Amino acid sequence: MDDKDSMESYLIGRKTEPPAAAPARASVIPEWLKTALLLVLVLLAGYLLYDSYSYQKAIREQMTSLKERLESLEKQTLEGARALSDLRGDITEARQAVGSTKAELKKTAQQIQLESERTRTELGQAIASKADQRTVQAIKQETETKIGQVSSEVGGVKTEVGAVKSDLASTKRDLEGTQRQLIDVKESLTAAVAKNAAELEALRRKGEHDYIEFTVPKRNVLTKVEDIRLILTKTDPKKGKYTVQIVVDDNKLEKKDRTVNEPIQFLVGRNRVRYELVFNWVQKDSAGGYLAIPKEKAAAAERANP
Repeated sequence: MDDKDSMESYLIGRKTEPPAAAPARASVIPEWLKTALLLVLVLLAGYLLYDSYSYQKAIREQMTSLKERLESLEKQTLEGARALSDLRGDITEARQAVGSTKAELKKTAQQIQLESERTRTELGQAIASKADQRTVQAIKQETETKIGQVSSEVGGVKTEVGAVKSDLASTKRDLEGTQRQLIDVKESLTAAVAKNAAELEALRRKGEHDYIEFTVPKRNVLTKVEDIRLILTKTDPKKGKYTVQIVVDDNKLEKKDRTVNEPIQFLVGRNRVRYELVFNWVQKDSAGGYLAIPKEKAAAAERANP
């Protein structure tokens, strides 16, 4: 038997004993750590509860606001429906009234036609019966009387027509005088318009107005000039025309297709002070000119008549 076989026999015959178990370590957690962990858990739970309450409160407020809006919309819808119903009722009544009027006019036309036919019939019968000479003479006299009355009425109408013609002629003269006054006013305004810097300086030397030069840089952009606002909405450099909106006293005045150096006058403020706006040049996306404001606003005020 060799050494290998001897070793196996020795190992088989020997009892194998299990290794001794290592002693278990005791798990010890300090009390202060437990207390701290418990306190953290309590605070976290409280925070979650408060956050949940705040979220639910915000949701309730939003639901209340939405409910109020829905109630307001429902109220407006009902009011609109009632107004529409009233309008439909008014339209129906108007249609019925028109229909009644048409029926009355038709009935009146039929009555007139019947009366005319009856009169023609009676006249034919009178002629056919060969009335005696007295009847014919009476009819002749009545006819001559009616003809005289008609002639008198025609003369009165001619007199009234003559009076109307005289009134028309007088009105025409008044219109021509007013037109001449407008032309004079336009010429005086044109003479007071500065077309360049030198003429503007000459107007300044008169001392009657303050002249504020401005440039509106872009179209559809609000530009402040003293106490008014300007919005340039359209430009035509080739024709020297433009369209501008003037915002004054919470009102918007639109001046369409105005030409360069054409004065635009408007009233400003409670005392109705007359301002004058003049554009001296127009380009594709900009325009410029000056604004004339009276220096003595109290004297230049145009208050409305009480």
